[in-house]
Amino acid sequence: MPSPYKSKPFPLSNLNDGQQLVRVRCAYCRRTHHYFPSDLIQIFGDVDVDSLMTRMRCEASGDHGSLKVEAIYPSGKEAVGLKIRRLVSIKIRREPVWREE
Repeated sequence: MPSPYKSKPFPLSNLNDGQQLVRVRCAYCRRTHHYFPSDLIQIFGDVDVDSLMTRMRCEASGDHGSLKVEAIYPSGKEAVGLKIRRLVSIKIRREPVWREE
C-alpha cells in the first residue's frame, strides 16, 4: 500500500506557468539563492523540485550541509530587491583519458 504522506512529483515545468521561483538555502553556510525554473530545467532537466536537494551542491561549503529547496511565489514586498541568479552559459570541462599500449 502506498504511503499516504508521499506527495505527487512536482516538476519544474509547473513553476514556469505561475512565474514562481526556486529558493535554495544551504543549512551550513546559510546562503540563499533564487533561480528561475527555466534555467534549472536547462541544467537538470524537468525533474521534481524535491530531487534538487540531492542534485545541487553549495558552491561555498561543498558537501558540509544539506540544501533546502522550495518553490516560492514572491509577493510584492519580497520581490523588491530580490537578487535572482541567471544562467549565462554552461561550460563543459574537457579531461583527457589515457590508455597504455
